[in-house]
Amino acid sequence: MFKIEIYIDKLIKEAERISNEHQLVSKLIDIAFEKVGETASQALNFESQVSAIGRMLKAWYAREYSGLSKQAVVSLVASLIYIVNPLDFIPDFIPIIGRLDDKLVLGFLVKKLNSEIQKFMAWEEQQYQNS
Repeated sequence: MFKIEIYIDKLIKEAERISNEHQLVSKLIDIAFEKVGETASQALNFESQVSAIGRMLKAWYAREYSGLSKQAVVSLVASLIYIVNPLDFIPDFIPIIGRLDDKLVLGFLVKKLNSEIQKFMAWEEQQYQNS
């Protein structure tokens, strides 16, 4: 097995382990989005989708939103673990490119979960209109 496959397997196992622990995932969301910051949304032009990811996962864990599959939750948690890890494929301490892989992971996540993100944003808009 290639090194990347071993890493991904470990990442998925860790995501499966903690995906049911609300406080850990909530903290993971906060750390990941603080780490990536606004530059991810600016660089990838996914501002609304990227910010919706955190809201979507938090709403799902709060049982306010039920539109996420278990696979989507595991993908989200695995991505957040990757983003939070300072020693990923391109270590964060490397100037300029250190966070490039984190941004690419976010871009991939937005692309992969685009339909779920759009459904969540429509649900969120409906909730706003009903209040």
